[in-house]
Amino acid sequence: MTEFTSPTRQAPDTPAADGAQSSCDGESELHRRVRQLERAVASHAVIDRACGVLIAWTRCSPDEAWAILVRISQHSNTKARLVAEVLVTAARGGQLPPELHRHVKAVLQQTGRGPAPAHAGSPQQREDR
Repeated sequence: MTEFTSPTRQAPDTPAADGAQSSCDGESELHRRVRQLERAVASHAVIDRACGVLIAWTRCSPDEAWAILVRISQHSNTKARLVAEVLVTAARGGQLPPELHRHVKAVLQQTGRGPAPAHAGSPQQREDR
């Protein structure tokens, strides 16, 4: 049985017509994959922190926090990673942007988790808990 290989891509065991080009392509692909994995790890970390913020704000489970984050992302048509970054910033004392605050508030009300904090570190929010 003959293994099919694309004319534009050689099988891994087949030496290239010019060995240098194949090596460069392989290194380029490896670097691209490493950068992609680095971005994925960084995104995963900020999403985990944002889920922790939602758990603290709403007293929900980790699975519920993930579902809330996804709904906020979908509701606002914003990538989950970007929503997560804003939530983490708000938890550190920053403000939620008004447009995102509106989406967070709507999603939390839909899920029965209460109002979204306007300012994560404000005394008013601590009194509301």
